[in-house]
Amino acid sequence: MRSDQYIDTVVEKCSALVASGLWCRTPIVRPAAWLNNFEKEDQVAAAVLLDHFTYFASNAVDQMLMSLYRQMRDGLISRMGPERALATLDNAVFTSVEGEDPNVTDSGNLFCRKLRQTARIADNRFMDPKRALEQAKAGRLVVFLDDILGSGSQISATWKRDYLSQQPYSFADLEATDGLHVIYATLVATRTGLDRLRADLTGLQVVAAHVLESPDTVAGIPRSALKPDLDDIPGAIQRLLEKYAPRLGVPQYLEAPRTRMYGHTEAGLLLAFEHSTPDSTLPIFWAVGPDQWTPLVRRV
Repeated sequence: MRSDQYIDTVVEKCSALVASGLWCRTPIVRPAAWLNNFEKEDQVAAAVLLDHFTYFASNAVDQMLMSLYRQMRDGLISRMGPERALATLDNAVFTSVEGEDPNVTDSGNLFCRKLRQTARIADNRFMDPKRALEQAKAGRLVVFLDDILGSGSQISATWKRDYLSQQPYSFADLEATDGLHVIYATLVATRTGLDRLRADLTGLQVVAAHVLESPDTVAGIPRSALKPDLDDIPGAIQRLLEKYAPRLGVPQYLEAPRTRMYGHTEAGLLLAFEHSTPDSTLPIFWAVGPDQWTPLVRRV
């Protein structure tokens, strides 16, 4: 397809996603304005990135949360039988995954609120990790909620962090001494992070609504049947990122050339949620830029 026709088709597709309610309206998602950030000769490569971008609006997130809840229920039923499983889940407590530097804005806190509303779960079953560990000591099921499992570093830090002043200090300590029932439930997981977590934290059960394989990242482009008349699409995307990434304003921990291009851990993800965009998503979608630069989506 001719490059100009391809760009028009991608913009029309984005407009259809907005019209259907699958994407939020401007100014939350700004596909046309984002494409205009790029010089004319670079817009077709940028349109390829846009064509492969996935956006989860709030209603889609709610549906994925309920899917996670059903997966947890069905998994417990398969291991315990219906009566014991439902009693265990009805008595479970929910908590958030804290980052390496815990912050009240961590996305797990949002999902605790969203699940409480969508599944109509009592407020007193949602608590911080310290109180959840105390409940785990008493034998209750603990469920960690998160939006995305990237490298697994955040849940690993939460799992190993000392929360109590005496043994067991951490969830890892409790698992090592007694064994316990803990579930980590995430909307999206990368295959790399999922495999790492299951290998390193064997006491933690992991449930994901959607798993991203390597072809789902920038490394898998092009995977759409719709293609522009570029001889080397992967090469064009790499040149685009090399050209524009140095101009972007990113957090200090992403200032290395490769993370400027591909995001945290160089994951190269192509997705965003309505509530936030993972730092493992390509910064070219969400980072601030020079004057008149318009991000496609916001970071937080």
